[in-house]
Amino acid sequence: METQAGYYDGRVSARREVTLLFEGKTLRLSSSGIDVSYPIDRVRVTAGIGAIRRVIRLPNGGMCEVREHSFLDAIERQQGKGRVSAFLHRWERSLPLAAAALILTIAVVFLFMRFGVPALARHVAYALPVSAEAAMGRESLATLDRFLFKPSKLSAERRSELTALFHRMTATLPDAGGYRLEFRYSPAIGANAMALPSGIVVITDGLVDLVKNDEELSAVLAHELGHVRGRHLLRHILQNSVAGLLLATVTGDVTSVTSLSAALPTALIDARFSRDFEREADDAAVAYLKKEGIPARRYVDILVRLQVQLDAKKKDSVKGEETFRNYLSTHPATSERIRKILAGG
Repeated sequence: METQAGYYDGRVSARREVTLLFEGKTLRLSSSGIDVSYPIDRVRVTAGIGAIRRVIRLPNGGMCEVREHSFLDAIERQQGKGRVSAFLHRWERSLPLAAAALILTIAVVFLFMRFGVPALARHVAYALPVSAEAAMGRESLATLDRFLFKPSKLSAERRSELTALFHRMTATLPDAGGYRLEFRYSPAIGANAMALPSGIVVITDGLVDLVKNDEELSAVLAHELGHVRGRHLLRHILQNSVAGLLLATVTGDVTSVTSLSAALPTALIDARFSRDFEREADDAAVAYLKKEGIPARRYVDILVRLQVQLDAKKKDSVKGEETFRNYLSTHPATSERIRKILAGG
């Protein structure tokens, strides 16, 4: 078969009309003063993009502009790739197919963000060396101490009692030898507890003052240890830093995530863990309470008291008329969480 084409020899910009002949496994160019042939497997046909004219690139640096797509398709079929190229070209030129491709792309991105990113974050978080995680924990606590925390005002005796409780709770946990409990005073965040990398759990004086007994406090500590064991803070940071996550995954250099340690304190104060993370931590707390024969109601009691305190602060700031009951009814996640704790206990 043959067709007409515009030929550029690759040395000058002048265009010349030539006849292309496709003969078996050879492409022949002929015109006045031109008669050359090339093996068909040494020429390359450019992909079709919209209405852009496709060309045949020649081994000597020259090229031929071709208008007849059937001629190019025949060459690609001979090269063993015509079907895919023709299919992609038809897809690209079809509005319905282009729309379908866009929808498919959005779906793939959504599924990757919903399932792929959390899975990668979990893999990287658990692959982080112990030394790197310990460094992140120390740096995070040092930052919080500079900007948010003050030394605890609890008596040495009370701190000693609670430290002993924490050690009893972690004694049976694998790889928990480096876990430690830290006490801090912080009017800014009031009654609170948080879990840092490497097993550092911080509780505030406000939380210790708010609990009615050590069983309530042990439930909160078990929840925070659930966050520690699940690497939730690291996974939260990684999931919100997809670029850093992909870099660590592709290169295999998981220690590169330590560059994100500066974001850990902010994440602790401002960000909320996902429902999945909170559910995992609550499950860990309920499992501990069951093992120790402590009623799950102890955990619910301190959660309710914390919410009452938070609601009171909100009412003071906005002078609203909301009640605690209304607060729970407008926060289904809170009521759902409490129901699940009671059901599990």
